[in-house]
Amino acid sequence: MPRHIVLVATLDTKELEAAYVKDLIESRGHIPVVIDCGVMKDPGFEPAVSRHAVAKAANTTIEEILKTGDKNHAIGTMTQGAVATAKALYAKGNLDGIISMGGVQGTVIGTTVMQALPFGVPKVMISAVANGLATFGPFVGIRDIMILHSVADVLGLNAVTRRVLAEGVGAVVGMVEMNYGTSDTSKPSVALTSAGVTTPCANRARELLEDLGYDVIAFHCNGIGAQAMEEMADAGQLAGIFDLSPHDITDFLCGGIMPATANRLQTSCRRGVPQVVAPGCADIVLYGPVEGIPSDILKRKYVIHNPIHTHVKANRAEMFELGQFIAERLGQSKGYATVLVPSRGFSQLNRAGGPIYEPESDAGFHEGLQAGFKKSPSDRASIEVVDMHINDPEFAETAVNELHRLIQKS
Repeated sequence: MPRHIVLVATLDTKELEAAYVKDLIESRGHIPVVIDCGVMKDPGFEPAVSRHAVAKAANTTIEEILKTGDKNHAIGTMTQGAVATAKALYAKGNLDGIISMGGVQGTVIGTTVMQALPFGVPKVMISAVANGLATFGPFVGIRDIMILHSVADVLGLNAVTRRVLAEGVGAVVGMVEMNYGTSDTSKPSVALTSAGVTTPCANRARELLEDLGYDVIAFHCNGIGAQAMEEMADAGQLAGIFDLSPHDITDFLCGGIMPATANRLQTSCRRGVPQVVAPGCADIVLYGPVEGIPSDILKRKYVIHNPIHTHVKANRAEMFELGQFIAERLGQSKGYATVLVPSRGFSQLNRAGGPIYEPESDAGFHEGLQAGFKKSPSDRASIEVVDMHINDPEFAETAVNELHRLIQKS
């Protein structure tokens, strides 16, 4: 069955390359829907959505855009129109996948449109700038966008660009043709935050939650995962949250490289989602390569996790700040929440004899929780200290039983 594959391109500069991609999509039996985001001239072929229609979708005209003489204004306006156009096509069932290509400006336009579309819509961005030297965050956000590095600039057709553009088409065509089957939407979803050093607990908790009939969605504690989780909470898609590994909060408070945003926990609390929170992997601040870490920081306990990441032990004051942050947020929650504190350690590295075991620093977390709940008291939130390590099977069982109880109580 032919699928509608949207191609977002600035045809005033990428007409040749767009025509090539369009022809490849057609050769695979699908329907290319070209959205022209260029402003300078009409292309040699007729796109499905002209530059004039894109400008109109942004409540303006090409003539008005050109009058400003402002390139940034032009890009922003045409991006706005392309987003509105793509969302309208999707709503009508005329967008099954999307592909785009370009340098900096093309990547900004293409990925902004992609981020406006729901999870599950195939998205492929062929980019000259989304590579190892660039920050991926603004391009990917919290969406399932595939980035394909073009290697050469997307400028003309040659031995490199022909191959890379064809690979991009192959990717998006493969995605739209893939039969993913049907998911069991009758199961309530529970979110779980995880990290490598809390994997034993995460896996055991997942098994137990699935046995109870939940669909478990795990999010890595890299700062982006929690944003996606909270978006699902805001959409009413989560029955509960086991925030096992809120490491991103520690990085946010202490300057680590995978920080949460300032509104961490606020959305889930505002929506009243039942939550069990633990300090898994929250006892470390994530730094880059050890060679670049200040000497005073290296006086602490630390572990070289890999060539680009170093785990540095959070001190007592930082753990206090973490506990206070969590308690103040949970104290304002409209839903039930329990903080479980495992007294024998917070991660695989933090246990008796482990390289960052430091119970005197971890004690700051409990103290911070008490201070936070004193400042933001609630009869819906509580603290429970358990004589376990976070990766003990019994801890996972305790957490799952508590979350299930809170969900049933809600």
